[in-house]
Amino acid sequence: MTQDGISVVIPVLDDRAGLALTLAALAEQRRRPDEVIVVDGGSRDGSAELARQWGDAGLTVRVLHAPATSIGGARNLGVRAAHHPWVACTDAACVPVPGWLAAIDAHRADADFVAGIVLLRADNALQRVVAVTHYPSADELDDPPRWVTVSHRLFGRGHEPDRVGGGSMAFSVAAWRAAGGLPEAHQAGEDRGFVLAVMAAGLRVVRSRDAAVRWPPPPTWGGNVRQFHRYARGDVRLPGRARHVVRAVAWTLAPAAALRGGPRTRAACALCGLSYLALPVRRARSVGLPVAEWGWRMPLAIAVKDLAQVSGAIAGVLDAARSAGRR
Repeated sequence: MTQDGISVVIPVLDDRAGLALTLAALAEQRRRPDEVIVVDGGSRDGSAELARQWGDAGLTVRVLHAPATSIGGARNLGVRAAHHPWVACTDAACVPVPGWLAAIDAHRADADFVAGIVLLRADNALQRVVAVTHYPSADELDDPPRWVTVSHRLFGRGHEPDRVGGGSMAFSVAAWRAAGGLPEAHQAGEDRGFVLAVMAAGLRVVRSRDAAVRWPPPPTWGGNVRQFHRYARGDVRLPGRARHVVRAVAWTLAPAAALRGGPRTRAACALCGLSYLALPVRRARSVGLPVAEWGWRMPLAIAVKDLAQVSGAIAGVLDAARSAGRR
């Protein structure tokens, strides 16, 4: 293992087009990766072959085959194979900005784990609404207004210390060992499980605004349902699962209270709903989205996401029960 290099690990499964975007962005980094390890989960669309072509084009690329491996297992396999003491992780379809790896490199002296940020790429109206409704905003990373901070704590959507996506994170191999690697049993949520273990081990975690990647959320309603269902299915098995219970209770009781309650109850429900919408509306206005584009999509997108997460959390609880029954 060399002393100064950074390996980049990318898991992929049947996303040749997305991988092409990621590798092209890595080739344009101001600080080039010392090696790129693509861990292929059994792709049938030529993803592995594409990665090898980029190796011939100037990037140092290795391809590891890991059919039927979870995303946490794929990342761990890549870390074990790394030739360098630091590993940066991203995903196929993520497009690191030109200074992504340089920003990670700059923090290696004062951190064990670098948490980057995700900038949403949006090509249609649904993606633009989803971007302002569901995901953290880079503009709110440093010193947001007090009410925005309160909204983050109540409803999420902020850059929380334990909310780090696998599309932009980096760590020393020593920190990876100290945290026990990424959890491999979950089909999603392995990135949050890992950063929770890093924090529990007392390792140094920093957030870097400049370690940014661009990523497109699913462009369809069905794609968003599947994504948030999958996220919650893994996340509910990690600490902090109480919010899934709160979400399920809220969506069970609030509609009944609004329909059958008195004026005060209905007013309270309306106030809660407006509070939930306040931050997304602020963001939509700040980026200039026309009301005609987000007016009806925003509340529907929130309902779709929350109900998909409720169903995913239920599925995750059943997964855990089945796993316990097999022991």
